[in-house]
Amino acid sequence: MLQPVRKVNLPNLVVERIKELIAEGELKPGSQLPAERQLTQELGVGRSTVREAIRVLEALGIVEVRPGHGTFVRERTEDITDTPLGSWLLLHREDLLEHFEVRQVIEPGAAYLAAQRATKEDIQAMRKTLEEMKEKIDKGDLAGVILADSSFHHRIAKATRNRTLMYLMDTFVKYLKEGWKATLRIPDRAQKSIPEHRKILQAIEEKNPEAARQAMEQHLKNALEDLKREGLFDHVKAK
Repeated sequence: MLQPVRKVNLPNLVVERIKELIAEGELKPGSQLPAERQLTQELGVGRSTVREAIRVLEALGIVEVRPGHGTFVRERTEDITDTPLGSWLLLHREDLLEHFEVRQVIEPGAAYLAAQRATKEDIQAMRKTLEEMKEKIDKGDLAGVILADSSFHHRIAKATRNRTLMYLMDTFVKYLKEGWKATLRIPDRAQKSIPEHRKILQAIEEKNPEAARQAMEQHLKNALEDLKREGLFDHVKAK
C-alpha cells in the first residue's frame, strides 16, 4: 500500500540549517547572514521560504534583523527553549516589566478603536491568524506560536487605521519580542490565550469598543499573573 506523503516544512529546514552553521562556527556571533538572493540560491528554496525562516530565527532570538543593513547573528545565540524558564525570567525581568507596562497603556485603547473601525477583511485576517496559532500550538511549534500571537496583536493595531499605533505595534513585534517569548513558554499559557483572543475578536466583530478594551486588559493581566506565578517578580525590587 502507498503511504501518505508527508509535507515538508521548508522554512523549518532552513532554520535548522542556519542553526547548524552557527553551531559549527561557519556563522559567528555578530556576523551578517548572506543576502536573501544568495540564501535562496545556495539553499535551493524560494524567497518566501527564506523570509519565513528569518522570521522564525528572529522570534527565537538567534538573529537580529536591522532594517536597511541586513540580518545578523546575535551575540547570544541560544534558543529560548534551551534556558530554564525561571532563569530566563530572571535575566529578562526588567525588559518584561517595561514591555507589559507599555502594552497595558496602548493595547486596550487599540482594541477599543479597532472595534469602531475594523473592516470585514480585518476580522477575517484576525480569525485566520488565530487559526494559525491554534495549529502551531497543536504541533508544539513555539516559534510559530510566537509569530502568530504577535501577528494577531499587530492586526488589531492595523485595524485602528491609526498610523502611530501601527508604528508602535510594528516596533513591539519586530524588536521587543521578550513578552511573547516569556509568556508563551509558560505551560498552557498559549492554550489559555486562544479563548482570550477569541473574546477580544468577538467584541471587535460586534463593534463593542468597551468590551474589546476590557477583554484586552484582562488578556494582558492574565499573562502577567502567569508570569508572576512562574517567579517573574520574585527578585524585582519595588520601584
